[in-house]
Amino acid sequence: MNNNILSFKENICKIKDLKSFYIKKISLKNFRNHKSLNLNLKNSSILIYGGNGSGKTNILEAISLLNQGKGLRKANIENFLNQEKIHSNENKTWGVNVDFVGPNGQFNIGTGLKKNGLNKSRIAKVNSDYTPLSSLGEILNISWITPQLCILILSSMSEKRRFIDRLTMSIDSSHLNRVYKYNKLFRQRNKILMQPNSDKTWLDTIETQISELSISIIARRLDLLEELENLYNFELKNNHLTEHFPSVGIIINGKIEKLLQEKPAIEVEDYIKSELKKSRSDYELSVSGPNNSIIEIFNRIDNKNFDTSSTGEQKLILISIILSHARLLNDKFDMAPILLLDDIIEHLDNKHRTALFLEVSKHKAQSWFTSTSMDAFSEYPSFIEKINLQEIKENFDGNYHYRYGDI
Repeated sequence: MNNNILSFKENICKIKDLKSFYIKKISLKNFRNHKSLNLNLKNSSILIYGGNGSGKTNILEAISLLNQGKGLRKANIENFLNQEKIHSNENKTWGVNVDFVGPNGQFNIGTGLKKNGLNKSRIAKVNSDYTPLSSLGEILNISWITPQLCILILSSMSEKRRFIDRLTMSIDSSHLNRVYKYNKLFRQRNKILMQPNSDKTWLDTIETQISELSISIIARRLDLLEELENLYNFELKNNHLTEHFPSVGIIINGKIEKLLQEKPAIEVEDYIKSELKKSRSDYELSVSGPNNSIIEIFNRIDNKNFDTSSTGEQKLILISIILSHARLLNDKFDMAPILLLDDIIEHLDNKHRTALFLEVSKHKAQSWFTSTSMDAFSEYPSFIEKINLQEIKENFDGNYHYRYGDI
């Protein structure tokens, strides 16, 4: 799997940074610490800078909600509401709205909180029409790196699986729906098993669905890794690899993964169903499936595992994976993702900072950086729009238009 998105040309000049996929305008309403924020933007990379607590990451989090899932912080939907609104008598809703431009035209995309009695849910609209959250991935893809991402991936195997599932969602917009449904069905099955007289017919139906979903989820994960492996081999053969970022490999190990390499999918489904049936009376029996797959991430050069790498190495590995994934989406699916790079350059040395800037400046979709200062971006190799968030909020009432220039 190649994680070096493009070959480098060190003599690149300060050219216009025009993108094929970009956000033209973003509006936030009662979102986190932004009561009202409107940014009209150029077709270029974006730097949001300002002091701690000014709401830089909140903007990136809002953008991350334009895809399915809980966003880059994995927060509950009620936590997005502006704190002042929680204690007021006003309508307690929040919203994110963007004008997104791609090769297929311009789309207005919105998402926000919908209250239905005691239930709360997140809804989405495209061009004012309600749409399933899963369908947003058919219009735009979004990928991100945050300071917390390394910690999350290190914290547990389940976080590694979530990371892979988020990447997989970009090549199959239904993937996360399958994961959610799989987990829901398992919870339903456990409730039925706790009852004195379990409905065997209903259990058979649920376990059949769980078996089918297990195969689909694992197969799509393996498809993603195969695509990344093919990209690595292509770029290695065509001499596009560089030494700026580690070349990373990802392996998924598990009983079902191994069986799928040896037997037809229908036979593996039958195996899972038989294991589920056996486990009805033996609660300690572990059933193989996507929730106990083992993810291994390693540096191809020295075979060093992600978990044992230094903090700096881990950050470079994650950057490498995200950029490789971005290249795959653009080259194979013509769907370059919006990149959200939160506080990413703070601990990079000059060599890797320059390498990151070069790669991102040539990425075909808009990239959003956050930083406490704009000074580190003075050597960005093409145009990048610099926005002083604190000044926007204090002096422009939360409204920014690119004609004001860098402020």
